[in-house]
Amino acid sequence: MLSAKDNELLTRVEGDAPMGALLREYWTPAVRSARLTAGGAPVPVRLLGENFVAFRSADGGVGFLGERCPHRGASLTLARNEDCALRCLYHGWKIDRSGTVVEVPSEPADRADAFATKVRVRHAPTVESGGVVWVYLGTREDPPPFPAFQFNDLPADQVRPLAAETDANWFQGVEGTVDSSHISILHKSWLPQSSGQIQQAVTDTAPRYEYEARDYGIRFAAVRNAGDGMAHVRISEFVMPGVAFIPTGDEDSVAIIATPIDDRRSRQWFIRWNSAHPLTTDTDTHFWYHDLTSTPDDFAVQARGLPAWGQDRAAMAAGHFSGFHNLILEDVAIQESQEAIVDRSQEKLGSSDVGVIQTRRLFLDAVRAHAAGGLPAGQTSGGALDATAGVSFTIPADADWRSYVPEAVRHG
Repeated sequence: MLSAKDNELLTRVEGDAPMGALLREYWTPAVRSARLTAGGAPVPVRLLGENFVAFRSADGGVGFLGERCPHRGASLTLARNEDCALRCLYHGWKIDRSGTVVEVPSEPADRADAFATKVRVRHAPTVESGGVVWVYLGTREDPPPFPAFQFNDLPADQVRPLAAETDANWFQGVEGTVDSSHISILHKSWLPQSSGQIQQAVTDTAPRYEYEARDYGIRFAAVRNAGDGMAHVRISEFVMPGVAFIPTGDEDSVAIIATPIDDRRSRQWFIRWNSAHPLTTDTDTHFWYHDLTSTPDDFAVQARGLPAWGQDRAAMAAGHFSGFHNLILEDVAIQESQEAIVDRSQEKLGSSDVGVIQTRRLFLDAVRAHAAGGLPAGQTSGGALDATAGVSFTIPADADWRSYVPEAVRHG
C-alpha cells in the first residue's frame, strides 16, 4: 500500500501538482487525426486539467491552442477556421497556429497591429503519429525528440487508434496495463477466442513476475505454468510516462496509453498496428475490439450511465465470467468501480502486484527527481524504441526467458 501523501503525489496532475509538471514534459496523445478535417470545426480537448482546441487548417497543418480567446474569454471551439488560423466569433480576433494574434478588427486600424503583437495565446507543438495528434505541453523551448515507436510512419491502413474517456484517475489506467494476473481472471471468458498464445494465460491465474529496469521504463515478464514441463511467458514493455506495449496473442501489435484529462478523469488510447501489411477486416471484429470501433473517440460511452456499466447477469448465469459484452469494457468498469481516485493506503497487496509496485516506485522516483531539477525519466533512450513491442512465447520451465526474447526487442 501507499501512504496518503504518496497517493496524492502519484495521482494529482492539475495546476502546479508535481506529477502534472512531469507529465507535461512528454509527448501526449490528444485527439485522433481523423477527427480533424481541413478547414473544419475546432475540437475541444481537455488534458491535465486544462482546456484546449485542436484544429486542422486548410493546408493540412494542425494547431493546438488554449480554448479561450484572450480578448473576453469566448470559447474558440465556436471559432471560424480560416486562413490557417481561428477567428473568434465574438469580436473577430484571429489567432494563428503559433498562438500569435494576427488580426484584432475590434481595435482602431492605427493601433491594431501594435496591440496584437502584445497578445499571445497558449499553443502546443504537435506531431501526428499512429493516427493520433500528439502534443507537447511542457516548459522547454525545444520539445524532446518524439519517441521512435514502431507505428510512427506506417500507412493509415496499417494502424488504427481508439480512445475511451473514463471516470477514473489516469494512474488506475497505468496500473491496469502492468497487471498481468488480472488477464487470467477478469478476461477469462474472452481468451479462448484468440488464435494465439494468449489462450494459455487462462491455465495459471498466479503468474511469477520478473522485471528489468530499462532506460525507457520497465520490462515485465509474467511467467505461467503451461504444464508438461513448459512455461508460458508474456513480456510487456512499459515506456514512460504511460505507454504499455502488451502481447495480443496474434500477429498485430498494440500499445495502450493512459493520459490524464484531469485529476478524476482519464483518456485511454489503444493503438493497434501491423508493421508488415494492412490491418484486415478482422481487426474491427476482433474479440478485443468488436463493437468499439463505432465510437472510436470515446468507446466508454457504450457503458457510461448504464446500471453496473452494462453488466449482463443473465450472461453470467449462462457461463460468461464477467457478464460484459467486450473485453476492454471489462477494464473500464473495473477501473471506474475503484472510485475516481482509488485510496491506495487501504490496499492489501500480494505477490501478483509486483508490476504495480515497481511502476509506482518508478513514478515516485521520477516525479521527485524532476521536482528537484532532474530530466524526465525515460528520455535517455536515444529513440531506441522502434523494436519495442509486447511478445509472448512458451519455453522449457527451467529456461531463462531473457534468452528467448526476440533479438530486435531485446535490444529495443
